[in-house]
Amino acid sequence: MVGFSVSRKLSQVQNTSEEDLNFHHKTRFIILIIVTLCLSIAQSDTLTLNFTIICMSGDGAQVGNHSALSNLEDMEMTLVNGSGTLRENVEHMEHKIADGRYNYTPSEKSLLFSLVAVGAMVAVYPVMLLIGKFGSRSVCFWMGMLSAVTTALIPWMAYIGFYPLLVMRFLQGAGLSTGFTLIGICTRQWSMQVQNALYIAVLTTFFQIGPIFTMPVAGALCTSSLGWPAVYYIHAVVTFGLFILFYFFYRENPTRHAFVSTKELEKIQRDKGEGKREAVPLKAILTDPVIYSIWISAIGNFMGIQLTMQFSPTYLNKVMGFAVEQTGTFSAIPQIVTFFLKIAAGYAADKMRCCTPQTSVKIFNNLALGGMSFSFLGLALIPTSEPVLGLCMLIFSCSIIGFNCGAFFRSSAIYAAQHNHFIMGVNSFLNCLASLIAPVIVNIFVTNDTWDEWWWVWMVYFVTLFFANIVFQIYGKGVPAEWTKAGYGAKSAVGDVIPSIPKPTEPVEAP
Repeated sequence: MVGFSVSRKLSQVQNTSEEDLNFHHKTRFIILIIVTLCLSIAQSDTLTLNFTIICMSGDGAQVGNHSALSNLEDMEMTLVNGSGTLRENVEHMEHKIADGRYNYTPSEKSLLFSLVAVGAMVAVYPVMLLIGKFGSRSVCFWMGMLSAVTTALIPWMAYIGFYPLLVMRFLQGAGLSTGFTLIGICTRQWSMQVQNALYIAVLTTFFQIGPIFTMPVAGALCTSSLGWPAVYYIHAVVTFGLFILFYFFYRENPTRHAFVSTKELEKIQRDKGEGKREAVPLKAILTDPVIYSIWISAIGNFMGIQLTMQFSPTYLNKVMGFAVEQTGTFSAIPQIVTFFLKIAAGYAADKMRCCTPQTSVKIFNNLALGGMSFSFLGLALIPTSEPVLGLCMLIFSCSIIGFNCGAFFRSSAIYAAQHNHFIMGVNSFLNCLASLIAPVIVNIFVTNDTWDEWWWVWMVYFVTLFFANIVFQIYGKGVPAEWTKAGYGAKSAVGDVIPSIPKPTEPVEAP
């Protein structure tokens, strides 16, 4: 008996009956939702330690008082040589892990938080090569499994010692490295040409969905009888389930998906060219000022996002004087506002008919980077005697960046076209770099969290984002590049470095 599959042979594409199961010609939106959820849970996995590290420093015995080897031997004695059944021994070990106390020095905490970004940075380029060779479906699935396994192992590695925990954090970051590359592929392959801004908007909401999911889950479980390890196990189970769904339903190319009707396939492929496999023209990309304007906007964008994500609670509490219990709630508000603003901005960017994409990407970049830069200038000028005004300006600065989906992100999708996954892969690297830069800049200027010290931080970021936006206004474009057009590869001397459209690897049996 032949197993059920959502793959189909290419010869069957034009024979698909309109009566077949095709989600009313909306399969592309099911793909969009599944990919967004997978990106979100991978982001959530990396945030688990951020929200549980306080719970881990409880009232139990200090685990770090023993060496990693002695802790590993203790774990072996409990699991293998315990007096009960294997299940009872595991439960006993779980209690010992949950009841332990894990105190880390500031430098150790900094390493634990930064290793996620380092892991993602190190893995970005190898993952791009693997996707080019084996396809996004299989590579992203296995990176998702890596994220699930490392997340589940974190409580156990924390019990063994600091360095095993550090390795798990590095591998968690590696599991997140496929994010922007997958966004580039999914947008190019599955969105209609007139809906790419909406796709980018929805897919990049993983930045907001991740903490929105993790914050309440961590808060509820940390104070429950299940203890802080349950936060990791819940995230691991959800990650495993979502990536299994991803592997079952996702296909790199809509022509190979059994649920895509002929009508929907025509919509997706309209105005996209042939869509055949090509080599990325690296020389053309790396000598194109338009691409550098996109990357400069991207680093400015990510620097602003990482600063507000990492330091909003500190600024609100230490500088503006809000209570600790209020800062958590206030820090969550921008994530919710940005989520809805992104969706609205993506829809508006696609539907805008008053100007060409060439003009609209610059308008949206002005709103996103220009708006955030001037909000940072506002934060530099608002005194501590106006905390509510400072809070409102901070919420505005975090939210206005939601227009980025119609800005340099959309410019990248249009200009780089079938090679956009390479541009987005570099964006992933830049995002990790920005997350490492933020604490460095803050530590350079801020010692006692005074208003005067933070004035310098806000001004540095104001100038950086303002400059990034100016560069894009000069060089940014909203039309396809010459090196994306048919026949360019045949005329170019650039070799096959990274395949532009990954080679299909799915089974071809009929459903």
